[in-house]
Amino acid sequence: FAQKDGQLLFTREGAHSTNRILYHEDITGKEITSALLSRVMERKNITILTQTTMVDILCREGQCDGILDGTLEPAYGRYVLWACGGIGGIYDHSTNFPHLTGDALAIALKHGIRLKNVSYVQIHPTTLYSRKPGRRFLISESVRGEGAVLYNKNMERFVNELLPRDLLTKEIYRQMEKDDMPYVWLCMKTVREDIKTRFPNICKRCLEEGYDVTRECIPVVPAQHYFMGGVEVDARSAASVRHLYAAGETSCNGVHGANRLASNSLLESLVFAERAARDMIEEKAQRPKECGTEPGFLREQYRVHLEEYRDMQRCSQEAKESIWREIRK
Repeated sequence: FAQKDGQLLFTREGAHSTNRILYHEDITGKEITSALLSRVMERKNITILTQTTMVDILCREGQCDGILDGTLEPAYGRYVLWACGGIGGIYDHSTNFPHLTGDALAIALKHGIRLKNVSYVQIHPTTLYSRKPGRRFLISESVRGEGAVLYNKNMERFVNELLPRDLLTKEIYRQMEKDDMPYVWLCMKTVREDIKTRFPNICKRCLEEGYDVTRECIPVVPAQHYFMGGVEVDARSAASVRHLYAAGETSCNGVHGANRLASNSLLESLVFAERAARDMIEEKAQRPKECGTEPGFLREQYRVHLEEYRDMQRCSQEAKESIWREIRK
């Protein structure tokens, strides 16, 4: 994390009353995940399976024994922890990767695993406007916390930039409608620190899109950003089925309410993931006694009918529709 004279530095974000957020340049999340992944790679007792899709879980007698992967092969384990991210992939405009489509939620609905606050979806007020399809580039909330301001089409400031995300989003949409424009302007020339030092990656990405933030404003628009609802978990991050846990955006542990404060996702991800790990270590569950792979065994023991998964495109569409129905309730 950023330091000065041996002391940690803190930044301020929307709706925060003081500077309280540790950061690394403007890619804090990437830095954390990269550091964790490097540690995982050092461990000989951890096997990483890439390009692997979960299509279902193996449940019997109120207990999760493993998952069914995209090749329709079972993978058994003493515990399963869902860390499948959010639901941005079911939206047309999102800051998330398109493959994050709420798979765990659809599977939870299928098995009667409790969900909570599924309608709690947060929109980030400032993403870089683009006509191109795909993931929207997020202009960090800390940019506004460090002094950036929002302008309408007449280059007039129209809002308090540090409002909570939901309120700021409403004000931006209101201004867009008033201006009859698909975006508003964000000026970073008012940032108190050196922009290129404090926000190097944002500067680089904007330059790639044709905007020099040191000289001109950039067009920004709200986009789906974070999912506060999810698989209901307790203080141990355990779901309503034994030996199944969830952490991060997949889960709902109640720490956010209906409107997550910026960077509080670290609490939901890191703290509750550690709690889940500690709970697994303390319980020391035994590996499932019967771990068959034959279609007949999976059908009899777990009610898994492999023919249902042959058409993955249809399964994916049905999963997306089930999530939308739950959101709209």
